[in-house]
Amino acid sequence: MQFSKVVGQQHIKESFIQAVTDGRISHAQLFLGPEGNGSLPLAIAYIQYLFCKQRTATDSCGACPQCQRISKLSHPDVHFVFPLALSKDVEKSNDVFPKWKEAFLKNNYMSLTDWMNTLDAENKQPVIGVGESKDILHQLSLTSHEGSYKVMIVWMAEKLNLVAANKILKILEEPPDKTIFILITEGTQLPVTILSRTQITKIPRLTEEDIIGALVENNKTPKEQAIGIAKSAEGNYRYAQVLLTENEDAQFLSEKFQEWMRICLTLNGDKLSEWINEVATIGREKQKQLLAYSIQTIRQSILLGSFAINVKASEEDFLRKFSPYVPFESGANIAEELTKAYHAVERNAHPKILFMSLSLKIHSQLGIPKKVTV
Repeated sequence: MQFSKVVGQQHIKESFIQAVTDGRISHAQLFLGPEGNGSLPLAIAYIQYLFCKQRTATDSCGACPQCQRISKLSHPDVHFVFPLALSKDVEKSNDVFPKWKEAFLKNNYMSLTDWMNTLDAENKQPVIGVGESKDILHQLSLTSHEGSYKVMIVWMAEKLNLVAANKILKILEEPPDKTIFILITEGTQLPVTILSRTQITKIPRLTEEDIIGALVENNKTPKEQAIGIAKSAEGNYRYAQVLLTENEDAQFLSEKFQEWMRICLTLNGDKLSEWINEVATIGREKQKQLLAYSIQTIRQSILLGSFAINVKASEEDFLRKFSPYVPFESGANIAEELTKAYHAVERNAHPKILFMSLSLKIHSQLGIPKKVTV
């Protein structure tokens, strides 16, 4: 993958190019930033630039054997680790690497939810287990095939369990010669012992201009539509793709959120119980997706009460009716409670208890009208 294929992040690209040019390649690097910012494509483009035999001042050539193999995720000295739904048949990334490779090549900005759906394992907790750490140590103990660097890219490194994380501490601190670790994470839940051994690069959210440009260039999206999507995506290119395609997940999230808010307004016990029972069965990753969508939509509701913003046509009618019941302070409180719930789901909170408590808190914050019209 070339830098030119990665959306935005020009400053980060330039810093990587400068590091390669100056020969200042840290052996343990951590890319930290939110979903949809392109950290994984950036990491691959970075390594491709490092390996390229005909690189220019701005990008890898994309044509030499090194570039070709890295772009296809088939270079023998570049290894990948990612979360799994562990079972007796699946203990390490190599067990399902062909499937992960296919998923990434189909969508460079895939999310963890996308990956778990590919595995048909959305109800299982994704984890990078102790079997993976053993494989990492084995792979990096071998001589590189081409006498150059050996690279280990760990995607969603926050899913390392504690035992696995502890087993790679020594090799992170004292790696074999010409070994590079790139850990990619969306949060700071990694042990301090890991964080202290890595050079941290913060990968920011994409700008609206970057997302607009990518949608127009890559998808031939009309500029006006691209502007609306970019505003709703809030720097997440993966979510921009979801909004663009109007896929089933986006429709599901919209329907579940609207249904939930109507129930929270009236606090109908039977309907709330039915809604919670359904949401409890969709799996942790989709529950997190619903909460993330809810946070974003609540923020849009707050803004809509005071500013003119672009929203999807399918959601505009609901938001315009709903936004008067979400004053700024209450909306901020609701967003905070949704964020806490998101992290609680990550820590395996009981979904029925969590969503019941959360619904009552949302009800208490909404400006309940005498007659509900949403």
